Amino acid sequence: KSTISSIFFSSNFYFYFSGVEYIKQDSLLQPFLHTWSLSVEEQFYIFFPIFFYLVFKKAKKIFIPSLVFIFVLSFCFAIYGSINLDIANFYFPFSRIWEIIFGSIIAFFEVEKGSRSKNVFLNQIFQILGVVLILISFINFNDEIKHPSTLTLIPVLGVGLIIWFSHGSEIITKILSLKILVSVGLISYSLYLWHYMIFAYGRFQQSEPTINDKLEWVAVTIILSIIFYFLIEKPFRKKEKI
Repeated sequence: KSTISSIFFSSNFYFYFSGVEYIKQDSLLQPFLHTWSLSVEEQFYIFFPIFFYLVFKKAKKIFIPSLVFIFVLSFCFAIYGSINLDIANFYFPFSRIWEIIFGSIIAFFEVEKGSRSKNVFLNQIFQILGVVLILISFINFNDEIKHPSTLTLIPVLGVGLIIWFSHGSEIITKILSLKILVSVGLISYSLYLWHYMIFAYGRFQQSEPTINDKLEWVAVTIILSIIFYFLIEKPFRKKEKI
């Protein structure tokens, strides 16, 4: 059932109605649990073009105000949901839309302006701030923190700052442009698809995995991701349109 729901981009609803909580121990044995986020994204990608056509094409002046309004509404809903709805708040798309809308607003301004920030000083400062916000999230967030919530704004803002203030000559941009990091980025989608399945099936065999077990699973994940990137992702992206 989880496989079928993932194919039709509805696994977030499936896991919610199945009572599966993402941070609970039992969730580690659900091979397709990670596809909940892919489902949320695809649901957004299905409906956003309709919104884009109706608002941007017909009334461009209210496009950004409309995005900001949806952002605020969704963010407020997420805050309310983190207190009162819990599991539904985690899985349902409306409490997640603000995270994606944030990126949409950045993309719109880049297209309209023709570029991102060109202020060297601001680029340096705000890129570093973006990294700090992400590191704070990485170090301090744990399973007790509910997402999405007010705290979720920290990593989202951090990523937004890095995207907008990346220009090419700053130290953070140069670090993120290192070949090894770019290579990880290239296979990141395959890593996303494979990692949870491999760890879940691994736990079927080893209920209490050792460090060596987990390192083996990581290695298998990386190998499969590289194979699938070159055999599936890359050919599909280069396929000529008919």
